Amino acid sequence: MNRGGIPIARIAGIKISADWSVLVIGALFAWGVAAGAVPVYAAGTPVWIAWGVGVIAALLLIASLAAHEMGHALLARHRGLSVDGIKLWLFGGVAQISGDWMTGRTEMLVAAIGPAVSFLVVGIFVAISWVMISVGAPAIVAIVPEWLAGVNLLLLLFNLIPAFPLDGGRILRGFLWTRTKNRMTATVAASRAGRFFAVVLIGVGVLDLFFVDPVGGLWLVLIGWFLDSAARGEAHGEQARHALEGMLVGDVMSKNPVIVPSWITVELLVDQYVMGHQFTSFPTHSIDGRIDGLVTMRGIKQVPAQQRSNRRAIDIAIPIDRVPIARPDEHMTDLLKRLGPASDGRAMVYDGGTLVGLISPSDIARLFQTGPGKTAARVAA
Repeated sequence: MNRGGIPIARIAGIKISADWSVLVIGALFAWGVAAGAVPVYAAGTPVWIAWGVGVIAALLLIASLAAHEMGHALLARHRGLSVDGIKLWLFGGVAQISGDWMTGRTEMLVAAIGPAVSFLVVGIFVAISWVMISVGAPAIVAIVPEWLAGVNLLLLLFNLIPAFPLDGGRILRGFLWTRTKNRMTATVAASRAGRFFAVVLIGVGVLDLFFVDPVGGLWLVLIGWFLDSAARGEAHGEQARHALEGMLVGDVMSKNPVIVPSWITVELLVDQYVMGHQFTSFPTHSIDGRIDGLVTMRGIKQVPAQQRSNRRAIDIAIPIDRVPIARPDEHMTDLLKRLGPASDGRAMVYDGGTLVGLISPSDIARLFQTGPGKTAARVAA
């Protein structure tokens, strides 16, 4: 099982992977070139050649998206942030940056470098297109850089809209954070701008859906929905970080986690442990007793029922080197900087070399449901 998506490449030590939904983007773009641009600019081109050109254009578009996210990732790492990788998916891509932005200036710089890379990519494709036209290259060849320049320019302009969590919205939050010296206030303002833009986009999409172009309208509605969800998620995350200030890991963690043998099957894991406990995360141990991984419910659910008798717990466990380690007396805000998608937002808590607890997203969520004064009553992670 590959939690990180389909591996594509590793550049400068940063893993680039793709979600299956990238196939949708690639297929739509290839179809747009093969069935739209080629018949207009190079009439009479055989269908197989048109689709070959479309596929090449789609691959170059995906490479352009990866370059944009690579800019974010490299500068973030240079500024002291941890980069877990780059994930390309339906709406473009995301550099999986974990940790605290530390300053508004850092966020502005990291957010701005992506559009700067896209601007460079646009310039490169424009130059290639100009050279091809100048030397009289066949239209079927010149179509590719011309279309890629146009699409990357549209993505660049869209990304610069000051709506959180687009790059423009992150630049806005960084600017407001620098001016007000208050990250919470800046996040709320940027999130509101993001949600306002999302509502406008959904509204335009609905009108387009019924009166102009159903496919284009549905696409706008989906993008608007995604932006609204992401903006709300960013705001809630910032509220959580603000509320956890001053709290210790020991106040939030689920105590006395159940440790399971790493060699048992997933079927036995479910029957003997998951069904009999409230926990949703289970550390695994090897034959010599060392903790070697962490199984989560997400990992278990991704194993088809018919395969559970053949897969071991360690096969679906998050490797121990990807799980952050914390102390009970550590501040939660410090631990949040190390939590990220690589560990499904989880951490192990050790006291003097002994595993004493787990931190999971559900622990933090229950904190807001029960109140800080009741955290000691929780037993499940």
